[in-house]
Amino acid sequence: NPGLKSLLSMVPGLIPVVLVMPSLALALALTREKESGTLEGLIATPVSGLEYLLGKLTAYLMMGLLSSVFALLVAVLWFRVPFRGSLGAYLLLTADYFLACMGAILIVASFVKSQQTAMFIVLLIYIVPSFFLAGLINPVSTQSLGSMLTSYALPSTHLVEINRALFLKGLGLEQLGRPALILLFMGCGSLLLGLLLFRKKLA
Repeated sequence: NPGLKSLLSMVPGLIPVVLVMPSLALALALTREKESGTLEGLIATPVSGLEYLLGKLTAYLMMGLLSSVFALLVAVLWFRVPFRGSLGAYLLLTADYFLACMGAILIVASFVKSQQTAMFIVLLIYIVPSFFLAGLINPVSTQSLGSMLTSYALPSTHLVEINRALFLKGLGLEQLGRPALILLFMGCGSLLLGLLLFRKKLA
């Protein structure tokens, strides 16, 4: 970005905020089934809780990856943002981001029973902080340990860094190993905890 155009920096940074929507849809789907009582039917089937959750995750992960392709096309074709990286790396690292977000959603859905509450929590945890703490507008603050840890606890912070590096610098997986591994660690940890918390029972 030699011309220091804010548009070229903002659009790749906004993609993680937009891609929270599939995670929100997953949260609403899980809590809707609790509200409607359809989990009662699950008890009478041979489907295990693990199979149920992995089926849900796979469907929304695929939807999210499709959405990420559309987001890439809008950024490149509509906003004229150059994409200098690899499409394969973009999709792989975006899936890493979805794993981190959706793993945390499984934990939230284990305790929440209404769609309104789930929507409020997702907005409060992901969307609003992403505008101010993820390095989208201002760099991540390192003035205090608390603010720095809060920023780096957000999956969007790492995807903002990844997207700007892919779009504007054309970096590859070997240069983006640190944020990719952080997202993978967050995703595997939260997914494991979410699966352990889930019980196939009445809502």
